[in-house]
Amino acid sequence: MKKIGFAMLLAAMAAFAGEFKEIEWSDAVALSKKGAVFLDVRNPDETAQGVVTGAILIPLPEIQKRFAELPKDKQILVYCRSGRRSAAAAGFLVDQGYNVVNVKGGFLAVPPKNVLPHN
Repeated sequence: MKKIGFAMLLAAMAAFAGEFKEIEWSDAVALSKKGAVFLDVRNPDETAQGVVTGAILIPLPEIQKRFAELPKDKQILVYCRSGRRSAAAAGFLVDQGYNVVNVKGGFLAVPPKNVLPHN
């Protein structure tokens, strides 16, 4: 039942999602050095495996209730485990007026610590 609800959430968010750009981690790192903010939309059990240092943690099922916690004056670099959930979040956030890009490959593709510190 939980998976059906999650699939429905993704489908609903994707159906009404605004357009957004997708970028590589190398570009995300460069943007973060200029002030962009990382948003991790994975679940708490996934973030226990590691996160990008300084990332805002809002699981995708909570994004509709908590998106106001995000700064409107900064670009948001959104990622999840592999890119599917972050794409849904990115589309939703664009519709809310945020400057958002989706980071390709998600946390599975995150660079090593010497490129981007993560826990």
